[in-house]
Formats: sequence, structure tokens, C-alpha cells
Amino acid sequence: MNQAKTIAITILLMLITLTAFAKEGKVQIVWPSAVDAVMYELEIARAPVKINTSAPQDQVVYTTTTIYTPGVELSLDLFKDYELNKLYYRVRPLDLDKKPVGNFSRPVALDKMILNPIKPMPTAKFKYSPAPLYPVYSWIPVLEAEGYEIEVTNHKPENPNGNLPSRYRVRSYNIEKGFDLYDLKAFNEDGNYYWRVIALDSARQPIGVYSDAIAFKVQKRGYKWAAFGDSITHGGGAISNPPSDPRFNYFYYLPFSVKNLGRSGDTAAMLVGRFEQDVLPFKPKYLLILGGTNSIREGSRAEDVIASLTVIKEKCLENGIRPIFLTVPPLNPERMQRVFNQSPAEKWQQELAKVNNFLKTQPDVIDIYSVLADEKGFLPVKYSQDGLHPDIAGKKVMGNCIKNYLKTYNIQ
Repeated sequence: MNQAKTIAITILLMLITLTAFAKEGKVQIVWPSAVDAVMYELEIARAPVKINTSAPQDQVVYTTTTIYTPGVELSLDLFKDYELNKLYYRVRPLDLDKKPVGNFSRPVALDKMILNPIKPMPTAKFKYSPAPLYPVYSWIPVLEAEGYEIEVTNHKPENPNGNLPSRYRVRSYNIEKGFDLYDLKAFNEDGNYYWRVIALDSARQPIGVYSDAIAFKVQKRGYKWAAFGDSITHGGGAISNPPSDPRFNYFYYLPFSVKNLGRSGDTAAMLVGRFEQDVLPFKPKYLLILGGTNSIREGSRAEDVIASLTVIKEKCLENGIRPIFLTVPPLNPERMQRVFNQSPAEKWQQELAKVNNFLKTQPDVIDIYSVLADEKGFLPVKYSQDGLHPDIAGKKVMGNCIKNYLKTYNIQ
């Protein structure tokens, strides 16, 4: 063995040793997002544990049940008395009551994860197409970050792995602690865009560098189908999962592409107000319309919601768009009070029924209410953890209901 090779092997062994006994810094652990997980339980033990087996308590060195993203950063100081290559982590999804909704993952050695990451890990990858009109950017929280800056560019940033703004910047946002940002400005101009995020300290100075830039494309023409509505259309669910996870879109379960024109928080009147700017540029042939939930829960009269939906219908017909309404889904007051500290208006069920009775008189209406409501007319927990937004299980039911309707009436 020559001297150069010997030195290289020696350096490699030194690096492995330093990694195994790391005392400072942090480790970034990520895992696949689980179906309808509100939070995750993370367990780190001194020996690998089988998936369906409980870890001996004397083997567990760290555990937590308060992780709301499919990943976390931990200080290596927590494990200063251990060799990282002899520690193993596993996770399992939990519901709102911290009850498991899945098994623990297989154990993985902790030193296989990213040690001392210098950039955030994006979770909004926009791998599905087309991109939503109002994107939501999301990432794994950075340890000790006090805020974040999100940058959107119209070309791939010229300075990857840096902490300075790109010369191609077209939008930027600064927020406090969190793991997502809802863009309130529509993307209705053709182009190729990129988003990235950087962590900030208490002085609003960068922690590390920008994340990798995530591409998404905006195209105004060529859409046969679009979906228009509030947060139930926009996406997201199981309390902590943002719309950037496509599984929380009901049209994710349809056999064709749908342009997402949803915007979280919209009332029926707000949908009317943005129809021209947010629907007409895309010229869809069919428009799936789901609106009125926020209006009803906030106490609006059914007559006012019906008036707004009627205007939307008229605007569609005036512009050669075929409106296909979805009935307003039920709510669950107990869960809404628990999660949002807010209950729907006193007579929400009566007003919702009036709106749905009107919708059932329309030429094209898909009744999702009847397949989501329980015997009390509530949205059951199996379909929604927060009592307002259907989760993946609920969105699948909605998708199947739409597929059956379109097949029955041969709408293509």
C-alpha cells in the first residue's frame, strides 16, 4: 500500500471516528409523511428494535411526541454520552389524541442522517402538475431558527448554497417561527419559477445558506379541468399538513389533471370577488366549485351564500365554462372547538341544508355531503381530525364520489 493511500485511509478513519463521537452541532432526521398523521413520535434507542415491538426502557435515550413535520433537527448535545453509529431512531404517526395511527418505522442508525446541515430541507416539492394558483411553501424546521426568509425567482438562482438574494428574485417573504408559508399572491403569469428558504436568527441574520431551489411551472392555457374554492379545495389537512402535500387534494384521486384555483380562508363572496382574475385567465372547460363552508360556519345566511354561488354560475356560463358544484360538506363542532377554539354558528346545520338543497337543483351537482356526514350530520373524525378540513381519507371519498358522477353522466 503506497503512502498516499495510507494517509487517505487514516484521514477517512479519523472522520468516521469524529462523526461517531460528535459532541457538538445537530442532526437532521427526515422520514416519509404518513397518511393523516397529526404529529409523530420519535424514539432513539441504543439498539435496533423490531417494528411491532416495544423498546426496553433502559435502551431508550430520547423520545418525543411533539413533532408536526415529517422530520426534525436535534442537538447532538442530547447524545454526547453515546456513539451515533450505535444509536437507532424510529418514528410512528399519531392522531390528535397522540394515539398511534400506524406502526413504528424500521430502525435506522442515527449517523446515517445529515449531520450539521447548513440549509433547510424543503418538503413542498411540487412534483405533481400543474402547480397551484396559490402555492404553499413548506420545510423541516431548523434548530434554533427564530424566523425564515422565503424567496421566489423566475430563473434558477445563480448563487446556490449562498445566503444572498438572487438577482432573479420576484418575491420574498419574512416570517417568524414555523414550517410553511401560504402565498397570498396568485401565480397567473406563464413562466418557470423556483422557491427556496433560509433560516434566520433573532437578529434576522442567516443561519447557514438557502435551501435547494424547488422548481414549479405556471402555464395559463391548456386546462380542461379546474377546481375553485376555499381551503377544502386548496388542500391540507390532519391539522398540521399543508396543501403542499398533494394527497390532501380531492382531485389528486381523479384520473385527469386539474388546475388548483383554491385559496384558503375564502368565503362564498370572496370567491365571487376573485373569479375574473383567478379563473378566467386559465379558461377551463369544466370548473369544480366548492364554496360556502367558511360563510356558513361564520354565521352567514344561506340566502347570501346562494346568491354568491348563483353569480359564480352565471359568470361561468357567460364565459363558456361548465360549472359543476359540490355540495357543502358537514362540520364537527366539538373538534373545531378543540382545534381552533371556535365553534360554528348556532344554526349552521339549518343554513348548510338550505344551501345544499339549492345546489341539488343545479344541472351539475355532486353530493359529497351525504357520503361524508354521520348519523348526526357531523363530519366524523375518521374523515377529519379538525372537524373542518377532510383529511386524506375524506379527500379519497370525495374523489371517488366525483369519479362516479362523471362516469354516470359520461362527462369527460
